[in-house]
Amino acid sequence: MVHQRKVAVVVDSSSSLPGELLDRWHIQVVPHELVIGDRTFRDGVDIRPDEFYHLLRNGSGTPTTSSPGSARFLEAFRSAGRAAGSTVCITLASDFSSTYSSACLAARTARQEMPGSVIRVVDSRTAAGAEGLIALEAARSADAGADLEGVLSVVHDLIPRVNLLAFLDTLDYVRRSGRVPRVAALAGSLLGIRPLTELRLGEARMLERPRSRGRAMERLVDVMEMRVGRRPVHATVMHAQAAKDADELCRRVQDRFDCREVFVSEFTPVMGAHLGPGLLGLAFYGESVDGGTHTGAGTTRVGEH
Repeated sequence: MVHQRKVAVVVDSSSSLPGELLDRWHIQVVPHELVIGDRTFRDGVDIRPDEFYHLLRNGSGTPTTSSPGSARFLEAFRSAGRAAGSTVCITLASDFSSTYSSACLAARTARQEMPGSVIRVVDSRTAAGAEGLIALEAARSADAGADLEGVLSVVHDLIPRVNLLAFLDTLDYVRRSGRVPRVAALAGSLLGIRPLTELRLGEARMLERPRSRGRAMERLVDVMEMRVGRRPVHATVMHAQAAKDADELCRRVQDRFDCREVFVSEFTPVMGAHLGPGLLGLAFYGESVDGGTHTGAGTTRVGEH
């Protein structure tokens, strides 16, 4: 078999990458599942964000989600194996999901089915657009002709440098999902507290509690500057039914930073199910001063399959 490239890139749907970028860089997506009432949807495949929120508004039931099963990853690995000699799969942080474990199980099965296939599963230690930025740079590296070790080096370098910030417009969905204690979330909602949070290297923490969306956007950009300084940046602005605010946040980022890349994307329905409408996110990393030396040794989980 003659492969078109050395390395294929696979990612799960929580990465929230726009379809045009997935197509442009040949990134394969494995969907999470969303259950509303008696209906099951593949995240980003069977249901769009606007359809999801329409169902919520019409009282179709409290949504639940599940990580992709190993069978879905196996299907993606088979397809990737036809396109490239090796595969790098980047997953949602294992701290929050069984996605990484499912992908590792599928990789072991794929190796039995396809002797000689090489699949590396990497725990991104992040989520949403931050995971997407890692996958995007990995795919660009593969497109430029990098081999497996070259693509993995890019991934390991980015994981400790990428940041994910988010402003939650409501705590109701987080409370329902069980991500924070019910009483704390209820108290926060009654007080009008809407947290600005950060996820980095698998650790989520609340930074502050801005009381308006305008102030939240200002602080998102301020925190971004604290993390990257004046270095050139790659960034993605994400939203859940907040397109106007996302465009405004994107404009602020462009005004403040030397953006080598910035784009707006929607959180997928699965992300929206946990965090709710009105959500704003900002994922980014600054270009390394030394030109991108490998700084991530020992910080990531890689399935050796």
